[in-house]
Amino acid sequence: DVVRCGEWIGIVVSPTTVTTEFGEIVSGWWGSSTLASAVAPAKRSGAELPVIVQGETGTGKEGLARAIHAWSGRRGPFVAVNCAALPVDLAEAELFGVRKGAFTGAHNAAPGLFRAADGGSLFLDEILEMPLSLQAKLLRVIQEGCVRAVGETHDVSVDVRVIAATQEPLCEAVDEQRFRSDLHARLDGFTIVLPPLRARREDVFPLFTTFAQQCATTQPAFDSRFVEALCVYDWPLNVRELQLLTRRLLSLHAAERSLRRSHLPERMTASAASVEPRRTDTTRTLDAPAPSLLEAPRRTWKKVDDEAEFRALVEALRQHRGSVAKAAAALGLSRNRAYRVLSAHPEFSLSDFRDS
Repeated sequence: DVVRCGEWIGIVVSPTTVTTEFGEIVSGWWGSSTLASAVAPAKRSGAELPVIVQGETGTGKEGLARAIHAWSGRRGPFVAVNCAALPVDLAEAELFGVRKGAFTGAHNAAPGLFRAADGGSLFLDEILEMPLSLQAKLLRVIQEGCVRAVGETHDVSVDVRVIAATQEPLCEAVDEQRFRSDLHARLDGFTIVLPPLRARREDVFPLFTTFAQQCATTQPAFDSRFVEALCVYDWPLNVRELQLLTRRLLSLHAAERSLRRSHLPERMTASAASVEPRRTDTTRTLDAPAPSLLEAPRRTWKKVDDEAEFRALVEALRQHRGSVAKAAAALGLSRNRAYRVLSAHPEFSLSDFRDS
């Protein structure tokens, strides 16, 4: 809960088994107790177990992967690849290497990413985007600890710890036959689920000030309503969105004496304004909290840039795992209307919501 008392803003948090003040958990990766509790098993995982990092877009999955590599003490390099960006026809060569002349266009031999990461860690981001045919070959590499380059007839041993990242549980993708169950079993040494930023609101303002210090030589002043708006916003794109907002505010309002709520994007001020204060006195208890947007009666939507409609759609997309059809149906919208609402917010893209 976000609590305002006069000009003071506080965050009420649940106790955790790990009590950590806000700070740098590993180089460039900041948080406090909620985040520290979530990632604590990774510090004790040794250097060999494969790891699955699960989290919404912008939660810092690659940052955690780098931390896991640093904690492991492995002497080899950390190598990262986005599986969604691998060309389908060249993915095997990119991962496992290629012999010169193995196919048209293979003018030079290449060792591949697994051999490049030998002795270290290979981070496979967006692993659900890997084709099923390539998943079978990845399984063999993990099982046998060796790779065979495209066009070669012999294997080369590699010592690589695989860290895979996904926005949704791999077990659900296995149930839907989008991911191989045997590969999931090989990758699942243990799974770390990164909490979204809305689940660790106590970190929002410290993160903002940390990013501000990195961007500016002087620390700006802050209005309390500005801080409150930051803390109550749901951050659908998580830490990445907060980092970009910090850079934007410091760029546009560097000459201002202090940052105010009016400097924030409309989607954030609308979010803060929709929070109904709960008051207490000596004769009555706390008022009941305002109902969720998704629990509210269906309403007649007006402008395409209606902020309440947009926030409701974001929440519905999150609950229905990016399905525009299901999210629109839950809100009583047509799919065309839902797409128009999203297009009215160019700072977001549907791909950001798709697996959140």
